[in-house]
Amino acid sequence: MIKDVVVNLPINAAQDAVTPYATSLAGAFGSQLTGIAFQYQPIIAPDIMGLTDARFAEQQEAEAARKAEAALQRLRNEIQREQIPWTARAVDVSAEEAPGKFAEIARAFDLAIVGQEEPDRAGVENLIAEATLFESGRPTLVIPYVQRKAFCADRVAVCWDGSRPASRAINDMLPLLHRDSDIKLVTIQGERALREELPGADMAEHLARHGYKIELHNLTIGEDIASTILNFVADRDIDLLVMGAYGHTRLREFILGGATRGILESMTVPTLMSH
Repeated sequence: MIKDVVVNLPINAAQDAVTPYATSLAGAFGSQLTGIAFQYQPIIAPDIMGLTDARFAEQQEAEAARKAEAALQRLRNEIQREQIPWTARAVDVSAEEAPGKFAEIARAFDLAIVGQEEPDRAGVENLIAEATLFESGRPTLVIPYVQRKAFCADRVAVCWDGSRPASRAINDMLPLLHRDSDIKLVTIQGERALREELPGADMAEHLARHGYKIELHNLTIGEDIASTILNFVADRDIDLLVMGAYGHTRLREFILGGATRGILESMTVPTLMSH
């Protein structure tokens, strides 16, 4: 059951797609929603005398506080539309520490919601998404910056390659579905050696036992795996994409699988990822 949700509130977004989506999801399940707004500490280089500009630091602190408060206010405005318990707070942290901090916070929740970074806008949203995926141990729902619709799980595309992350993602998605959810179980030809006689049928049968309508789709790779999946999502008017996240960390630098990075960069629908 989804009873406790945390969301990273966008600070630098031109248009906030995350906050209304998160509140609509929490409203759909009657969940507690916790909003986190990072108040980034000033980044100041020392001058040639080894001193810092105190006035410039104060201006940066004031601007960070203003952005965090604006993010919190957007959440307050959205919450008024939903009858759900909620809380929110600003967290004072450096930009470098923010991804790990949010991942740590997310460990105490059922679901973490983060946003996709907008192109050409400076921020750490994608780093926060990656850290949450690999460090929180919780399912992570990534919201594209172009998202305008509220939470919906009528048509769901599930990427299945027989792997542990994919299995974990499928299990994590179940609380988000309703009985009439239409599930498209997607496999990619040649991506991974599944059971040759019935690719995907074992997982389809498992989901069918939960009472869901299942359709199998075995796709041929086009330009790459990510674009193949996203073209399918667009053609089928999918509401929610579900997939395993692939990668590992090395000295806190994230090394992502090609499909994972491709989806994070080009996603057009909310995507539930698990690692």
